[in-house]
Amino acid sequence: MTDILKDIIAEQGLTWEAASLKSGLERSYFRKLFERGGASPRGQTLKKIADGLGVPMTVLLGESTDATAIKVHPPLITDVRPASASLPLPMEMAKDVPVMGTAAGSHLRGAFQLSSEPVDYARRPFTLMNARNVYALYVEGTSMEPQFQPGDLVYVHPDKPPRFGDAVVIQVQLGGSESMEATIGILSKRGPEAVTIRKHNPSAEIEIPRATIVAIHKVLSLNEIYGV
Repeated sequence: MTDILKDIIAEQGLTWEAASLKSGLERSYFRKLFERGGASPRGQTLKKIADGLGVPMTVLLGESTDATAIKVHPPLITDVRPASASLPLPMEMAKDVPVMGTAAGSHLRGAFQLSSEPVDYARRPFTLMNARNVYALYVEGTSMEPQFQPGDLVYVHPDKPPRFGDAVVIQVQLGGSESMEATIGILSKRGPEAVTIRKHNPSAEIEIPRATIVAIHKVLSLNEIYGV
């Protein structure tokens, strides 16, 4: 079945990650499936794939060879031409942005522990060459979908003031003996006693007492990262 799935995904012009998300599965589902070898989806997972890719289950199971069933989404014909700009190669970008933790995806709070030492290093976009205090975080869970998907890497700029509607990381210290905790959300309110952030999935507003807040850092948008 994996060979059939690879052919269908290729025919539809999708990446493995895009096909996973289109099927309502974790971003890395197809990558892990194909790397394991010999494994095949079953039950509800198989139905999600069939519905998401618009392919009859008989085709996925190898019970039909109807080629028209696979080519459900023909390539789009557009007049878009390749840009003349040359993008930097990954090896030309310094891999020196510290990844300081992984954002756990609690539905309501989404709190996670910031590491005192980097857990990894990410490539530094050219627009951030002079941003010395920038750091990154990996997103886990679904509390910020669809804006941030599980596995997304976000760049955080401590020196760029956040505005209402911006994604932010708020660092808090709950007690003198407690470790630093942080949460990611959309900045929606600032009051004398609390700062409010918004979560997407499920929709919720979280009030964080100002007395516990150590820092509020802006999460950079793709436009800001690429200088648009």
